[in-house]
Amino acid sequence: MEIHQLRCFQVVVEEGGFKRATTRLHITQPALSYQVKQLEQELGTSLFHRRPGGVSPTEAGRVLFLRVQEVMEAVRKAERAVQELSEGVAGEIRIGTVNSIGIYFLPPVLWTMRAKYPDTRPKVLYRDSNDILEALLANELDLAIVADPRPDRRLQQDVLITEKVSLVCGRSHPFFGRVTVRPVELKGSQFVALSAETPTGALIRKYLAKLGVSVDPVVTTDNVETVKKMVEVDLGVAFLPDMVTSPDIGCDGEQHGHLSRSEVDPPLTRKIHLVTWKNLGTSRAVSAFIDELHSHACQWRACTEPEGI
Repeated sequence: MEIHQLRCFQVVVEEGGFKRATTRLHITQPALSYQVKQLEQELGTSLFHRRPGGVSPTEAGRVLFLRVQEVMEAVRKAERAVQELSEGVAGEIRIGTVNSIGIYFLPPVLWTMRAKYPDTRPKVLYRDSNDILEALLANELDLAIVADPRPDRRLQQDVLITEKVSLVCGRSHPFFGRVTVRPVELKGSQFVALSAETPTGALIRKYLAKLGVSVDPVVTTDNVETVKKMVEVDLGVAFLPDMVTSPDIGCDGEQHGHLSRSEVDPPLTRKIHLVTWKNLGTSRAVSAFIDELHSHACQWRACTEPEGI
């Protein structure tokens, strides 16, 4: 048996089919079928029940799958151990995140890592949350930092930050400088909106629906910077994560730029999660980066996290 064959078998089981597995493995379906067939011939038994809707492991397949998980973990540990002997706290750190976190939370963490561990090589991938999680599951990333990710039994999800998502407006808007805005006052307002395809955008849409506020956005986008700029030129109001507007408003709540941030009752919050594989060891470089993430998250919470959360 070869490691590549075992990896192919493992992914087919996890994905419940050959077609979905090819996406994670980046190989063609005939090539994947060949690898699994070779494995079955070598073991002398069928590993899958093949049905029109997909495949499921036979009893032999289930037994093998349990052992393959142990083998693949041992291979990862061996690779990391050899690498760390020669590198120490060094090497590549593959990070996946979304633009709001990557622009406003991640830079000081990367700066600290550079100062403490100059031989580390962080590599940041920006995608939407679902694509980031898929890249993590495909072993293209070491960790992900995303907002309100979908649950997955294979992944460990730890909350780093709980932050407010506040109502934001420009200087010419009647809400500018208001500490609070009542939900009824939002009715009839022009909105610039984050796309509902993003976790935060979907969170905002559900929140407004609960408030009984119907929204027909003048602009919809999946980019928080675009929303922010549109609000600055008074195209409409928007709900944005506080980390996006903190440089304009500051930790003390004062307005330092073209934006004003108001509270709406009940408050809306989102959770920023660190997502990693369950029960999977990490390199020294990745472990050091995770430690810095938690340290910076503590500092961030001291300034921005809502009281009582």
